[in-house]
Amino acid sequence: MRITSAAALLSLLFNGGVVFGHEFSGAHGTVTVDWTAPNIDRVLSSGYGDSFGTEAWARKGFPELVEVEGRQCVEGSYFLFDVDDDYAFDIDETVTVELLFDRSQSEGLFVSYDQNVIAENISEITFPDSGDRWHSQVITLERARFANRGESGSDFTIAAPDGTWFGDPEANHKIVLCDLSVRRSNETVEPAEFGQLRLVVNDENSRLTPARIGLYDEAGRMPLPSDSALTIHNYDDRSKQIFLRSTHGAVPVWPNKNRFFFYVDGEYETRLPVGTYELVVSKGPEYGVIQKTIEISADTGTAIAVPLSRWIDMPEKGWYSGDDHVHMTRTPNDNAAISAVMQAEDVHITNLLQMGNPYDTNFAQYAFGKDGRYRAGNHALVPGVEDPRTAVRGHTISVNIREVYRPTDRYLRYDQIFAEYRKQGGMSGYAHVAGRLFNVERGLAIDVPLGAVEFVELLQDGTLETQLWYDYLNLGFKLIPMAGSDFPYLNAPGGDRNYVYVDGDFTVDAYYEALREQRTFVTNGPMLEFLVNDQPMGSDLQLSAGDEVSIVAGAALNPDIESLDRIELVVHGDVVASMNNVSVDNTLSLHHTMTVEEGMWLAIRAYGAEQTVAHTAPVYVTTGGGFENRAAVPDLARQMINKLGEFDTVAADATLELESWSVAEPLSIMLTEQRVKILERADEARAVYARMLDRR
Repeated sequence: MRITSAAALLSLLFNGGVVFGHEFSGAHGTVTVDWTAPNIDRVLSSGYGDSFGTEAWARKGFPELVEVEGRQCVEGSYFLFDVDDDYAFDIDETVTVELLFDRSQSEGLFVSYDQNVIAENISEITFPDSGDRWHSQVITLERARFANRGESGSDFTIAAPDGTWFGDPEANHKIVLCDLSVRRSNETVEPAEFGQLRLVVNDENSRLTPARIGLYDEAGRMPLPSDSALTIHNYDDRSKQIFLRSTHGAVPVWPNKNRFFFYVDGEYETRLPVGTYELVVSKGPEYGVIQKTIEISADTGTAIAVPLSRWIDMPEKGWYSGDDHVHMTRTPNDNAAISAVMQAEDVHITNLLQMGNPYDTNFAQYAFGKDGRYRAGNHALVPGVEDPRTAVRGHTISVNIREVYRPTDRYLRYDQIFAEYRKQGGMSGYAHVAGRLFNVERGLAIDVPLGAVEFVELLQDGTLETQLWYDYLNLGFKLIPMAGSDFPYLNAPGGDRNYVYVDGDFTVDAYYEALREQRTFVTNGPMLEFLVNDQPMGSDLQLSAGDEVSIVAGAALNPDIESLDRIELVVHGDVVASMNNVSVDNTLSLHHTMTVEEGMWLAIRAYGAEQTVAHTAPVYVTTGGGFENRAAVPDLARQMINKLGEFDTVAADATLELESWSVAEPLSIMLTEQRVKILERADEARAVYARMLDRR
C-alpha cells in the first residue's frame, strides 16, 4: 500500500486500514503498531526514524497488518522494538533475536540496536536465495544494553533495504515480519558495591559552569546519567544523554570510543558501581578538554572538582558564537534547561527554529520576537523558523523574526515570505547548502538574482560546501556564510557555528546587525583572522586598477581538538596562497600582497588535519564596477538559466519530502495553484542572468 495523500492517510488511520495505535507524533511521525511479540512492550514505526545509526525514511507508507498462510504478520519499511524493561533493562550481555519473514516480499534488512560502548551499530543482512516461502533470521546482538536509548525509548530496530535515508525512493521499501523472539544469555554481572560521586565544574573565573560530560567504566560503558543531568530536548523525547555521530562523513573528535555523553549545569551527583572510570569534560572549542581517571569506592563519597581553562577567549576579542539551526520544542519553563545545554557548548546565540512544511509545523516556539528571547548572561535563545521548506525548491531559514508568516496561497513564493521577514528586521536564507539537500540549487537560482537571499548555510555536519556559494559570489551577489548543527537531525548542538564580531557591548540585536554586515566566519574548530588593507571580513574596498592589497590572515585551533593543517587565501574561488608551516602553538599565519587588476572577492579558509574546517566572509574589492569574476560569468549564468528550466516541469514528489506522510496532498495542491507565479518569478530571474550575458 502506498500512501499518496494526507487525506487518504488519515482516512486509513481512522478506518483501521493501517495498524496505528494513535495519530502521528512529532517530527518523526511516530506511530504505535498494533502487533505483538513475547517480551516486547511496544512496536513502533515512524516516517523519519533515527536510532542507533539507522536513519530511516519510510517514503512508501506506514505499516499494515497482513495475513500470510494463517500467520498474523506486519508489513512495513521500519520498525522499532521496545523490549519489556521487566525482561531486560540496562544489561550488558549477548542477546539473540530470531525473526521470521515472508521472503516473497522480503529480501533482507538493516538492523541496529542499543549496544554498550558503540553508539551506532547498524548492519545489513541479505537473505540467501531460496525457494522457501519463509526465512528465519537469527541475529546475535553482542553487548546489548536495552536502556531505552533509541527513538521513543526503543531498544533495537529493523528497516527494509531501501527504507533508509540513502535508499532508493523508487525501490520496494517493504519487509514482512511474521514472528519475533528475544532470548537473553543472562550473562550480565550485577554490581555488588556502590559509591557516590559529586562532580563540580568551574570556569576560568572559578564559577559553576555548564559542561558536556563523558563518564566511562573499565568496560567502556557509560552509566545511565542520574536525574541531576540536564534534560535534552531530542525530537519529542526528553533525554539525559545523546551521542556524537560517527557514521557521517566528518566525525567530530571525542577522546573515547563510547560517543554517548550528557550535560550538567555545573554540578552533578550520581550513585555508581565501585571501580575505575574515565572522566571527560568539555565546553566547546574555546576551552581545553579535561580527561582524568577517577576511583569510586564503596560507601564513601567521591568529590571531583574540575576547573576548566580557556584555550582562547573569543568574546574578549569581540567575537561571539552562534548556531543558526537548532530544533527544540520550547515553552517558557524550558528556557533555563535549554539555555544550560547551549551554554555547555558555549554557544552565545542559539537560533531555535520552529520547523514547517506545507501541512503543519514541529518544534513549536511559545513566542517570537523579543517576547520569545531568553538571555542568561551573554548567552541567548532566539526563536526563528525553518519554513518554507520543501524538496521542490529547498529548505529555508529565517532568524530574528517578530512573528511567523505562513500564507498557504503563497507558501511556494519564498521571496514574498522572505520580504515579510525582512520588514520585521529578520534575515532569510537557504539551509542545507552544505550537502545540497532538497533541491536547494533550484531555490537559489530563482531567489538570489532577485535579491531575496541574505545567507547560505554552507557548513553543516562537519561538511564545508563552497561551490554554490562561490558561483554566486563570482556572479556578483553577496551572500553571508552561515553554519548550523541542525540538531537533533545531524550534529550535536553547536557542532557547526558562526563567530560574529560585535563592536561594543554584546546584545542580541548587535549580534544580528554585525552578522548582516558579514563580520563573520563559519567553523567547527579553527578560529580565523582576516584583514585586507587593514579592513575586516565583510568590508567593501573601492580601489583602482594597479593598486596593491595587503592581506594578513591567521588561523588557530584548539590542540585538544586536532592539529591544524593549512590556511588558504581564496580569490574568486581559486587558491592563490597557502601556508602549512604550523607553529608549536597550533597556529598559522599568512601574509600576501597582490596587485588589483579588476574587481574581486577574497576570503580565508583553514583546515585541520582530519575534520575541522573554517571559512571567512569575503572582502569585496571593486575598481569602478563589481567584484564578480568576469571570465566565469557567462558559463555560470547559463548554468543558472538551465537550472531555472527545471521549474517548467517540476512536480510534487512526496518521496523526496522528509515528512512524506503528511506533505503529499497539500504540496501538490500548492504547486498546482502557485506554479504560474513561480514561473513568472523564474522569468524575472532568467532576465537577470540574460543581462549578464548581454554585457559580455
